[in-house]
Amino acid sequence: MAEALHNLGVTHSFGIIGKSICPIALKMVDYGIEFIPGRHESSSGFAAGGYALKTGSLGVAFGTSGPGGTNLLTAAAHAKANNLPVLFITGHQSIKELGIPQCQDSTSYLADLADMFRPATLFSKLVERGDHFSTIFNHALSIALGDQKGPVHLCIPFDVQTERLAECRIVLPEREGLVSYQNYDRVISAINQSARPLIIAGKGVNRSGAHQELVQLAETFNIPVVTSPGGKGAIAYDHPLYHGPVGVGGSSHGDELLNNSDLFIVLGSRLSDMTICNLKPENHPPQLIQFDVDPTFVGKILSSSTIAVGGDLRDNLALYLQKLDPSTVTKHEITISNAYNDELPVLAGLSLASVMSTMSDLIPYNSSVFVDDGSHGFNAVKWFNVRRPGSFIFDAYFACMGNSIGMAIGAKTASPGETVFCITGDGCFMMLGTEINTAVCKDIPVIFIVVNNKQLDMALKGMEKTTGRIDGTIFEVPMDAVKFAESLGAAGFRCETQEEFAAAIREAVALNKAAVIELLTDRDEMPPTAHRTLDLT
Repeated sequence: MAEALHNLGVTHSFGIIGKSICPIALKMVDYGIEFIPGRHESSSGFAAGGYALKTGSLGVAFGTSGPGGTNLLTAAAHAKANNLPVLFITGHQSIKELGIPQCQDSTSYLADLADMFRPATLFSKLVERGDHFSTIFNHALSIALGDQKGPVHLCIPFDVQTERLAECRIVLPEREGLVSYQNYDRVISAINQSARPLIIAGKGVNRSGAHQELVQLAETFNIPVVTSPGGKGAIAYDHPLYHGPVGVGGSSHGDELLNNSDLFIVLGSRLSDMTICNLKPENHPPQLIQFDVDPTFVGKILSSSTIAVGGDLRDNLALYLQKLDPSTVTKHEITISNAYNDELPVLAGLSLASVMSTMSDLIPYNSSVFVDDGSHGFNAVKWFNVRRPGSFIFDAYFACMGNSIGMAIGAKTASPGETVFCITGDGCFMMLGTEINTAVCKDIPVIFIVVNNKQLDMALKGMEKTTGRIDGTIFEVPMDAVKFAESLGAAGFRCETQEEFAAAIREAVALNKAAVIELLTDRDEMPPTAHRTLDLT
């Protein structure tokens, strides 16, 4: 296993060590794969996801048996929701000791990890014998790195890990790409015949790296582009055909376009409630073209007649554009301006919206920004100006708090030449903020921006609007993110003004070490999430 992963180009693994996983973890170190010890298995799983996202190849996360494995489950589900190829490896008591109650039991007598991981991954298996290993491992790799990509899980008992095997053949998968030819004529005809087409760029554009193909498609037919929350950054903010984000954290302009189009060209979006919350049922377009590697939700969300295109998004777009005869293209007329920015709020205290609207001008162009879930995340979706396509990473679908902390660390290990930022909130930070010590100890210079409004802001504002109550949303003793960061060995900066934030960014970038910038924002600021409400009456 260690040799195969080394040959696959894996340079780092993430996890927390324990008896049941030692043989594999240590052998990987022997093969030059650096082990990054986390502070919580969930964060290690997220770090492996960030590593996989940046490399486009396999991330590896470890957890020991029992609770070490169950702590990885959230990260596995997150990787599945984001099509991230991560190999989750958990320990297990020795097969010869099955049936004997043991500490941190991973068997069916207590916590059957192989079963638990099945719905959260694309493949999960207990390796019961050494001579089964090569077949199972080959199968796991082929699924993780296949056309759909996603997490897989192997639960390997201690005695199986240490078995001596006859030579076994490990087949390293190669990317083949999957394209869909059969609907080409229907797709081009539908685009040409539409009067008001709209491209909805989803997370799939960022995951497949189809940024150039998206721009070429839009420019070829002169079609406006909007982005889903997870698709933010699929196209540069100042491209003349970009008309802003839609849905939660979206602009009113983008949602207006959404409700006045006769054809949606959906690129790598599931069309979840976070994207189409403001699309009225009577405004579903007559026709929909949906490119997606995963057919689960294709054609099932809107009432529109759907033309489906399966397979890798970038490969398909490249094929369609290559086959296109320029003489058959209809250039569409766009009658609406792309001035999509809403007015910034005016507040007594520091406005997070104002901070996000200026942040991209303060950071190096070669930066990646990982964004956590909460009010801060949707403020970033609405206001942050993405200059470099693909550099903004946000998950509004599975939406687990604290994921971006580990993901940013994993991404920085995979791409040390980039400046990596993590935008998180005080609620997220109190869940998994100890991971900053991982960054400090392993010299991984991520800059963490902690939005501290002393409350679970998105839950508070949503509950207050729908129920008039805010139970469980206030931190009676708010955190001091700077003191916390410094206690873990990181540099800390506290900011209550735009000027202080700009100075902190400059200093943190120059330091080139793990740093935490605490933003003390106005707790009364309304997040751009009000149009997705919960009816509890």
